[in-house]
Amino acid sequence: MNKKIILESLTRALESWVRNASAAQLWHVHQEGGLGAVIEANDEVVQVRIVLGGTPDALSDIGKTDGRLPVTEAFLGTAAWGAPPAQGNPAREQWFMSSELAHAHARQYVAAEVAERRDLLERCVDEWIARQGGAPESGS
Repeated sequence: MNKKIILESLTRALESWVRNASAAQLWHVHQEGGLGAVIEANDEVVQVRIVLGGTPDALSDIGKTDGRLPVTEAFLGTAAWGAPPAQGNPAREQWFMSSELAHAHARQYVAAEVAERRDLLERCVDEWIARQGGAPESGS
């Protein structure tokens, strides 16, 4: 098993998930985390699927803000948006769900986490390889 190839496949799968996630999925990731990977590999083919709400693993906290960071405020500031509903207010979720721009910024945040948290991606692959009982090939 070539660790580098599996890591590249995982990265591409995460990037695809971020591009295609629904507003509800993005909201869930920001509030609770929960991303995970299903990896299938043999000597010739690697397939990675990203799931939400699976068994907690190294990817589970990617994109998670616990609601502390209002995603749109992080990118634009409150002047551009007006103040969103307070943390814990059920209207906050509706505020997020109703804004295409909020979704775009949420995607940017999760994509940045994927790029910056390479250590978590590597750990995810290492854990998968260990569960398979194999030693990784470096691929370098």
